[in-house]
Amino acid sequence: MIRARGRPRKPNQNPVLDFRSVQDDAWYTVDKPVYCKPNGTLTVRFMDFPDKDDDEVFHVEDFKTAKKLDEFVNRFRPACVQLQDKECYDMRRGSYVCALREEGEKEHKFYNGVIESIERELHTRKGGEEICSCIYVVGWLEGPGRNCTEQMGLKRICKLQPGSPLFDPALASFVKMARAQLT
Repeated sequence: MIRARGRPRKPNQNPVLDFRSVQDDAWYTVDKPVYCKPNGTLTVRFMDFPDKDDDEVFHVEDFKTAKKLDEFVNRFRPACVQLQDKECYDMRRGSYVCALREEGEKEHKFYNGVIESIERELHTRKGGEEICSCIYVVGWLEGPGRNCTEQMGLKRICKLQPGSPLFDPALASFVKMARAQLT
């Protein structure tokens, strides 16, 4: 999956978490969250964004209520996986996805959406590999296209993965410390 804040990133073989940035509400693959217990901070580093200015830093004290902390945790999720051509028929109307929204030549961001409809086309073969030619209509649930629809091919669509993001030890430790300071 390619995610960028103005420039493309290299696909990660084993991404673990996605995070919905507080800066632009787009989803990005996390390189790693870094928890610093003495400072009470969690630094979210994005995949292939070497500039520390792209990091987002959160402090335990930022969360004054359990609701605000829960909203923060909901900005994380297990990393989405780009759909493969052979998985096309697993998609149905009403499936929730994360899809690429192209905003100009260099702006590519991911937002959540729902499959509104699918125009099924015969798949072709190239070099022994199946190629999906179906047309998906995605209804945007977030971002600048919210409440609008857009037609796209399968290559722009990622499937959501089930589960809690709290399997990540850094995130889990930060949340535990933030909850403790609420009481």
